[in-house]
Amino acid sequence: MLRPGLDPVLVREQFFVLAHDETRHMKPRLHVPALAAGLAGATVMDLLITERVTIESGSVVPDWHRRESTGDPVTDDVLAIIMAKAPGPALPALIRSAAPGLYERTTAALVHRGLIVELPARRWRKKEYEIADEGVAVRVRAKVGYRMDGRDQPSPDADCLCGLVSALGLHGALLRGTRAEVEPLLLKVMAELPERARPSRHPVGQAPAVAAAVLSVVQDLATAAM
Repeated sequence: MLRPGLDPVLVREQFFVLAHDETRHMKPRLHVPALAAGLAGATVMDLLITERVTIESGSVVPDWHRRESTGDPVTDDVLAIIMAKAPGPALPALIRSAAPGLYERTTAALVHRGLIVELPARRWRKKEYEIADEGVAVRVRAKVGYRMDGRDQPSPDADCLCGLVSALGLHGALLRGTRAEVEPLLLKVMAELPERARPSRHPVGQAPAVAAAVLSVVQDLATAAM
């Protein structure tokens, strides 16, 4: 299922794009703590795709024989959290541990990579950004939309994004109908993912568990804020 040379942060970057309104200076579509939990989940999904971790009995277990860098400092730090606790941390606990600061670090990384641009500072205003190429947002949105419509073949990153969109209620970002219309299509993609991954025993088949853990953490955040 994994294409040669696949970017080790493909899901996290694409999720970041979906989770922002590119027409309004990249305004987040979610509260930052929930967005950070989504980014943590996306990072775990990237590690599943690149076969650096697997999920066993609800815990994230690293490949102890592979200790080289993933090529991305943020992903490396999440992997370090995983490797610090043998046999591996529970999924929700990992997402909670990895989430703080992840939004800011991902934003900085995407500015460095040229995907988003920091706008000139204005007095009394928070930092604002804009996407360098609006076509990127269009392509990410289309990737998820085509996948859930069955117009594209399965791909690890598109299938993982479907799970995160469902878990975090980002249905409106797809511009493809109401939540009631979109949700069953997203759930179908995720329900079929473990079976598609089973013949090759690819770890990405465990991505639905990551999406469920993200939802659980976000629900806990909402309850704590009440």
